[in-house]
Amino acid sequence: MKGFLKHALASLAVTACALCYAARAQSGVKPSPEGDGAAAAASTKTADVKSVDAKTVDAKTLYEDASAYAQRHFDEFAKNGVPFDKTLEARTLQEQKDLALRNVSYLVAREPLRGTDLYYAGMLYALASKNDTALKFLNRFVEDASAPPDLGQRARVAAVQQAALLSLTDDAEKTLAAYARSEPRVPADIYRMHALLADAYIKKGDYARAAPHAREIYASALQTAYADKAGPSRRADSIYAAGALLANTLSRSKQRAEAVRVIQEMRARAIAIPSAGLYRRATELLLDSGEGLGLPPPVEGMEAGAPPELKVSEWIEQQPVRLADLRGKVVLIDFWATWCGPCRHTIPKINALHRKYKESGLVVLGLTEFEGSAEGRDMTRAEEKEYLRRFRRRQGIGYGFGVEDGKETARSYGVVSIPTTVLIDRKGRVRFLTISGSDFEFDALASMVRKLVEEPAR
Repeated sequence: MKGFLKHALASLAVTACALCYAARAQSGVKPSPEGDGAAAAASTKTADVKSVDAKTVDAKTLYEDASAYAQRHFDEFAKNGVPFDKTLEARTLQEQKDLALRNVSYLVAREPLRGTDLYYAGMLYALASKNDTALKFLNRFVEDASAPPDLGQRARVAAVQQAALLSLTDDAEKTLAAYARSEPRVPADIYRMHALLADAYIKKGDYARAAPHAREIYASALQTAYADKAGPSRRADSIYAAGALLANTLSRSKQRAEAVRVIQEMRARAIAIPSAGLYRRATELLLDSGEGLGLPPPVEGMEAGAPPELKVSEWIEQQPVRLADLRGKVVLIDFWATWCGPCRHTIPKINALHRKYKESGLVVLGLTEFEGSAEGRDMTRAEEKEYLRRFRRRQGIGYGFGVEDGKETARSYGVVSIPTTVLIDRKGRVRFLTISGSDFEFDALASMVRKLVEEPAR
């Protein structure tokens, strides 16, 4: 459980500049065969870059020089095709810390420091990982009545971070409260401070005090995920990372009923997005918590939007159709493949639903993709289409198939495994998902189909 909480918090963290270099280097360049030797050679280049004249420049320039150091070099490495090397990464980050410490030593030699010099001294100490000294200077700055409001708020965010790293949670709480009473307030900063405090309490094993911060993280994640119209995949990842953190923190703090409610709410949101991937992860979390499967209760005030349109390249025994044209019908979309054993187990059951309810307004669409092979041999597109037709006849399937080039439709529904079914009501809203071929899930699907065909279109 602690490992899970650590992973969830890592998912919420702000990406460090070092990761930018790693991602860019790994995406385009293979790791260096020379290992540390290549790292040392590349690191030598960093020493050739001259810093500012630290003894004479202003405090802001000293800080900006040090804070940009690592990213400048990571960008340079990526531009020059320097292979990713952990030793080089660690060395560059250490060089940044050393530069920050040198720059701040020049700055504090100008004591007594006043005004914004206090802020930049604190930020330089933070960059150098001198957390206690950083906190001292940041607190001196926010206590200065002449501190600019926006910089004062930024100092509070940094102070919360330093206090959390030092396990001074009471100090961090007071600073967070002061931030909340002041202006301007930045949602991303509030999110970050709650994440820092949640992490600090979890490390202490104090889940009761972590829970309120985890709750704020979840609320912020929901607001951001829907407000910025993030794509379904990003929205699902954001909701799950924050929701799973909250559910596990609540469970550890003996608030099991609320933990289960959060998990069930994530499952309901997964249906509304729709995201089969979020639904799967939340359902697994529900089972891990010892709960039985069941339909998630509806979430008040959450209305499902129009489901993603189908991106079908070829139709087999089905006239081309769009979901928008099927309003007034109950639509069951089955993501499947011929090689998938659980899919073959489920198809006859779905076919039975089709026979039973097609006159009541049920439309079943099987969605698969061109793969260029089947049953262990390569196939042309025409051969694969004919194979799918034969498969349909052999199985006695009464509904048609849509075949796609690629996985765009599956991705838009968050499909991470097959069989996955998506059930859409007469108003064009996703109302249910299944993520396996289990008998329990199919029984729930059948019950939901029966319910939806009985519902009026308006």
